[in-house]
Amino acid sequence: MLSLIHARTFLAVIDEGGFRPAARKLSLSPSTAIEHIRQLEDDLAAPLLVRLRGQVAPTAQGAVFEPLARALVSTAERAHELITKAPLRVAASSNVGIYSLQPGIAAFGKVHGVEIEPWIGSNPAVADRLSRGLADVAVMEWWDGRPGFKAQPWRREPLKVIVAGDHPWACRRSIAASELVGTRILGGEPRSGTGTILRKQLGSLADRLTTVDGYGSTEAVKRAVRAGHGISIVLASTIADEIGDGLLAALDIEGTKLEKEISIISTSSLPKQSSSARFVAFLVDGP
Repeated sequence: MLSLIHARTFLAVIDEGGFRPAARKLSLSPSTAIEHIRQLEDDLAAPLLVRLRGQVAPTAQGAVFEPLARALVSTAERAHELITKAPLRVAASSNVGIYSLQPGIAAFGKVHGVEIEPWIGSNPAVADRLSRGLADVAVMEWWDGRPGFKAQPWRREPLKVIVAGDHPWACRRSIAASELVGTRILGGEPRSGTGTILRKQLGSLADRLTTVDGYGSTEAVKRAVRAGHGISIVLASTIADEIGDGLLAALDIEGTKLEKEISIISTSSLPKQSSSARFVAFLVDGP
């Protein structure tokens, strides 16, 4: 099979008029350039270059191959340009995409000059989008371990109990887990993984909690909590503005460390220089 590298060397020898100047142009040794041409001639079963009056020129067969080689190299360069400059498609679950990921997206785009095409939706929708090849990278609140993908931890986000600014608990820093029993706990986006964490950390007590689902999003939950419809348990990053303005108060549950691991998911094998791999490394390791 024809080698693109060998075709580039062939064209450089013609354009530069010899093996030594071609080797300098390509940062190769002259012997390597000669070996590239030998392998190319073996592949095509024909002599391609001949020395004439101290210079190297194409043979009749080489003259036939030259425009094809130029088209091959040009097509490869165009393909590389289109692929590397294509937008990086990043899908993120709602809370992550709205409250946590935006600074990282902006910083990566500024440092690497890569355009990012974000998509924000529910966790199941993000997982489905990644599986169908509609996203290059996903950042989610959970991952179900489906084959062909690799999940890496990005950060651990604390979960906080939130109450309205005028709630009796608003002046407290923490509550006992038992105090949650009998209190309306408002649920936002379904299948975000928060319920699983509560069951794991609170054990049988979690079965005694009164949850009210159907609010659909953390933003709706925050509005409902502010209006006095109940309390909720949300990611700390989602309430910074409301806490600062005194509209909500955040509390811990005594003796319990509620955290949610945010994961970055990509295909199992990524070329190291791909924009996807660089984005993952940028988030995990920092700039």
